[in-house]
Amino acid sequence: ESIQNAIKQAGTVVGQLKGVTQTLSDAESDVASGDLYSWTYNTLRRFKSQYPVAIPEIGHPEVTAVDLFPSFPFKQVKFTVNGTAYYHDLGKFIADLENTYPHIRVVNLQIQPGDSSGGAEKLSFRMEIIALVKTTT
Repeated sequence: ESIQNAIKQAGTVVGQLKGVTQTLSDAESDVASGDLYSWTYNTLRRFKSQYPVAIPEIGHPEVTAVDLFPSFPFKQVKFTVNGTAYYHDLGKFIADLENTYPHIRVVNLQIQPGDSSGGAEKLSFRMEIIALVKTTT
């Protein structure tokens, strides 16, 4: 009887598998892949265009094993970003970046006073960004 029931439910299981596979594919849509330097540059350039944050320098990405979890099926890419922004603008930029791209994290944020212009003071910042990389097997 259990074999008969398993055979009857095969169509349902196949449908569920397709649904879960599509959900996983959608969740991985923003994971880095392909030419990582190009992905890094283009992703930040597109995202930054909405914010008054100056990012003149994006470091070369380094691919390593994920150091947050052992035996994780992804690799990670880490790159350094330098720039200037006002305090509020930088905070909004970082918050929106991490909320828009759930597979990206900002780490090692360093903020220093920048040049004063127009009575308001901009900050100079340096941060590392870590993104998951989809590996092909």
